[in-house]
Amino acid sequence: MTDEVINQPPPLTGGNAWRGDPLLIQLAERFSDPVRKDLDGLGRFVMTQEAQELARLANTDTPKLRTHDRQGRRLDLVEYHPAYHALMRRSVAGGLHSSVWENGDAEIGRRHQVRAARFYLTAELETGHLCPITMT
Repeated sequence: MTDEVINQPPPLTGGNAWRGDPLLIQLAERFSDPVRKDLDGLGRFVMTQEAQELARLANTDTPKLRTHDRQGRRLDLVEYHPAYHALMRRSVAGGLHSSVWENGDAEIGRRHQVRAARFYLTAELETGHLCPITMT
């Protein structure tokens, strides 16, 4: 059989990227319980088949610049696959873009460290959307 793939590992889904990273867990020992629970949920999400499919789609159908409409009027807009926007929404909802400036008690004294942990876990899934998350 020539179409059997035997030189690739199986898909890495169903686990938890947070629980599978002993160094990250050790670095987060001083984080509050709500933050560690949040990281656990994020670690679960990035290992889901759904999340990995969003990442695949966002990278397969890359952003496209549309400079003009069909009548020749200037547009200057970029079209993104809906999967890209889904990843952006998830990261914004998780505070990845602004948590260091928010006033929640759970991250006091560790805001930058917590954001770095979230960023690290999210980067294991898809890095392309993290550029605008970081800059805006």
